[in-house]
Amino acid sequence: MEKHIRLLDCTLRDGGHINQGEFGELAIRNIIERLVESEIDIIEVGFLFDQAYGLDTARYYSISDVKRILPKSCGKSKISLMADFIDLAHLEPYDGTVEYIRLSFKRHRLDWGLETARILMDKGYKVFINPVNNNVYSDQEYIEVLDKVNELHPYGFSIVDTFGVMRTSDLSHRYFLVENNLAKDITIGVHLHENLGLAFSLAQHIIEIANPQRNIIIDGSLLGMGRVPGNLCIEQIIDYVNERFGAGYGVEPIYDAIDDYIAPIKAKSPWGYAIPYALSAKYNLHRTYAEFLIGKKRLKTKDILRILSQIPQSEAETFNETYIAQLYFDYMNVIYQDMDELQDLREKISKYSKVLILSPGQSIMEAKYRIADFIDKDTCVIAVNFVPVSIGIKPDYIFLTNSKREDAVKSYKGTSKLIITSNLVRDNLMPDYTVAYNELVHFRNEYCNDSTIMLMKLLGKLGVHKIFFAGFDGRRDGGLLFFDDIFDRHDTDVRSEKKVCEILSNDFSDFDTFFLTDSIYKDI
Repeated sequence: MEKHIRLLDCTLRDGGHINQGEFGELAIRNIIERLVESEIDIIEVGFLFDQAYGLDTARYYSISDVKRILPKSCGKSKISLMADFIDLAHLEPYDGTVEYIRLSFKRHRLDWGLETARILMDKGYKVFINPVNNNVYSDQEYIEVLDKVNELHPYGFSIVDTFGVMRTSDLSHRYFLVENNLAKDITIGVHLHENLGLAFSLAQHIIEIANPQRNIIIDGSLLGMGRVPGNLCIEQIIDYVNERFGAGYGVEPIYDAIDDYIAPIKAKSPWGYAIPYALSAKYNLHRTYAEFLIGKKRLKTKDILRILSQIPQSEAETFNETYIAQLYFDYMNVIYQDMDELQDLREKISKYSKVLILSPGQSIMEAKYRIADFIDKDTCVIAVNFVPVSIGIKPDYIFLTNSKREDAVKSYKGTSKLIITSNLVRDNLMPDYTVAYNELVHFRNEYCNDSTIMLMKLLGKLGVHKIFFAGFDGRRDGGLLFFDDIFDRHDTDVRSEKKVCEILSNDFSDFDTFFLTDSIYKDI
């Protein structure tokens, strides 16, 4: 007789979003063996795909591919696979190797899910219907899906919180809707995401409210491994059901699998609760909206909150890059009339014979004495997004475009005059000058918000065409290196570097530029 509450580990499947399923053959085999040793009820060993992969990847074309990585005995554990919108007519009939196949799909692909389920059920598999994004369905729409599931009568149906939006009241509501409209002998699965940091508490909640006559399967993964921010940690729910019900799952094999295979992956490619993903859940949005804004690297969390709050539900279910890119630009592009301030800056800076742009590249530490010797009373020093107090330089102006640098600049600016771009006017910085953001980021139909390039354009508007640089390094060894750890070291967008080179070559060809420090831009 089946247990009322069972656990399914989806590390090799959902965790594969972190590393494209490329765990390595040894890791795949040993993770499965540790899960078997722990007596996890169901082990989802990966995705079914429409092509063959090597043994190092937890993605499979056929059951024969799966057999090669399974131990001789799976003990009390059963094996599962997941498929998402592929043709599975070629799959071998059930032979006792893979017990379950779970079908994941968006609501416009319900017909694919039901038809594919029929094919697999005819082949002898126990099939789960897993409609993703359960929150996008109205109650009536969800009931209509359940009616079709009842007619098909698969083995299981899963409540999938793809956006990680559910709180306990939401889960209760959705569970009781399913409980009261799904055939009593169909198992209910629950898949929880960690956007709000509630996966463990929600798992406990579903255990407490579930009808004891209904079979329940709860998904989890080792250390919560899964597409950022991750899943329910299976080690947590194992400990809970062991303590609460004496379930008897082995914990030491689980910890070994985490120590040996999962923790090293997390150290390189972290996942877990993060505020931007919590905000995407708060507004019931596709998680990639948060990822897009995080990738801009110029936004504080409050900025991400403001932008996400503007996305209507009509755009929430499917990520629309064009839409969010426009929202981002509109947010940054605060209209500002800066003619008077430009005139005042023009008069002030024209009194200097030299203008030095000081960017925060690592080279300024290596050449700080040379830079200090260069600066005299006729040099106007403008620092970009930082105050160079650590190298003993007091700039005449600080040019601030990035909200992430607000606090450092406010704390240390001293007598320096503050120039901000208009995207920062919301934050009451009390600048000396504000300049229009949109006037500085467009170059021949190209959008570029590199702060040093923006400052060059501003100086061009002020009549300055001879500029000295320090710290405008560009990439060294493929990455951006900064003189201080407060600066983001994770920019890997090589395309932005290429764009800067093209703009320097095309739009600033009439400028005289001189470099006091090493830079990849010297010869442009």
